[in-house]
Amino acid sequence: MIQAENKNHSQDAIKAGAIGLRADSSVVTVKVYTRHKRSCPKREQQSWARCNCMKWLYVYRNGRDRFISAKTRSWEKAEQKAREMRDSFDPAKQLQRQLEAKLNARNGLVEIAVAVQQFLQEVERLNREEATYGKYQLTLSRLLTWCAAQQPAVILLYQLDVSTLRSWILSWRGAPTTRHNQHQRLRTFFRFCMDQGWASENPAKKIRNVTPHQEATLPFSRQQYDALIEATHYYDSRGKERNGNTKNSRRVRAYLELLRWSGLRAGDAACLPKSSLRDDDSLFVYQAKVRTKASAPVCVLLPHKVAEKLRSVPPAGCTDPNYFFWSGSSKRKSEVSNWQRIFAKVVSKAAEIYPRLFVDAIGRPKPAHLHMLRDTFAVEYLLAGMPLDEVSRLLGHSSVTITQRHYAPWVLERQQRLTANQRAAWVNMGVDDKGHRARSPQTAGRRQPHHKTHLRTRPPRLSRIEAREY
Repeated sequence: MIQAENKNHSQDAIKAGAIGLRADSSVVTVKVYTRHKRSCPKREQQSWARCNCMKWLYVYRNGRDRFISAKTRSWEKAEQKAREMRDSFDPAKQLQRQLEAKLNARNGLVEIAVAVQQFLQEVERLNREEATYGKYQLTLSRLLTWCAAQQPAVILLYQLDVSTLRSWILSWRGAPTTRHNQHQRLRTFFRFCMDQGWASENPAKKIRNVTPHQEATLPFSRQQYDALIEATHYYDSRGKERNGNTKNSRRVRAYLELLRWSGLRAGDAACLPKSSLRDDDSLFVYQAKVRTKASAPVCVLLPHKVAEKLRSVPPAGCTDPNYFFWSGSSKRKSEVSNWQRIFAKVVSKAAEIYPRLFVDAIGRPKPAHLHMLRDTFAVEYLLAGMPLDEVSRLLGHSSVTITQRHYAPWVLERQQRLTANQRAAWVNMGVDDKGHRARSPQTAGRRQPHHKTHLRTRPPRLSRIEAREY
């Protein structure tokens, strides 16, 4: 309550200072003030700039006032934000900045920060995923930080030539796959700059990208999956009592079975609406786009028991009635993180009950994460003989090449063809299934010579000249 009173008192003081300007609604006011802490000795002086309290902006425009946090404790930085806001409200200065930006673009003098801002706006306009936008933002913010730390600072886009960009790339740390993906995002950014006419070449494309490390696809075995489902019955029990009828146990079990039998990603399953589950136990996955044809819905058929568990899953305290697990307001990334923590607890309990299934011979824990349930879905169908292109459609991959890259070793038809070709090669080599060399039909009825007699050979006869030299 005291903080609220201080806040209201600060706002009233700022309003009182600008009350004379309210008579003219065309006047725009942007003023910096300090919102002091209770312990600050200067809390009665709103214009005191040298304390470590947060700085705020008072904005009066079009007859209305607002209070915006400057998100800094520095008075100088808050004043800079206030100047930028005043300039954004001035039409003449806005037009001047646009003309300067066009002139600089013609001369190739575009600032890197401006190019990054417009590129991120384009990514947002194209309605990319939130995770994709966040990755672009992270990569380009690292670029801006590195450019500002150079001596002298790298400000303009044309300064990012091949040698300068290589210096930044050499400072990267992380796994090969992480560095590969970051390099690809950098190439996309410079391709956008070329399309806008800001750059004549793509320096990131002239630098060879590192080869990503492709990890082998490791699905859960059937014994491991059964152990995980069994561990959900102990989710809420602190001891060794088996109780799978609690609300949390039923929700966890329904979520894991949904991942296993639908092949959905962890985020898609966490935010799955109830309208996706149909009366025939089929689950609407996505709308497939077919060239020159109308788009067709792709559905995954669930086992009846799994569908019934999904229909009867108990809601949590904040679950939206239109969804199975999601609250409808939290971010997708937060939901995935929550389910990852829950799954880690299930894996820990399963490893405690069945240590041989989740711990290798050295004592290290075997890999176990949520995406392996999606891999299990794909591998089980491939081992059952389903064609690769149909599994690719169920997974929602944009191309069969992606499915082949991850799941080609598990294709049953491919393994059968390799085995048949190996057996045919053995026949041509004259080797049977046990590894023994078989007799040819021409020599099958002949008697093989004795071992010692067979090794007794007469040496070749030498001439006199060869005998002397010998």
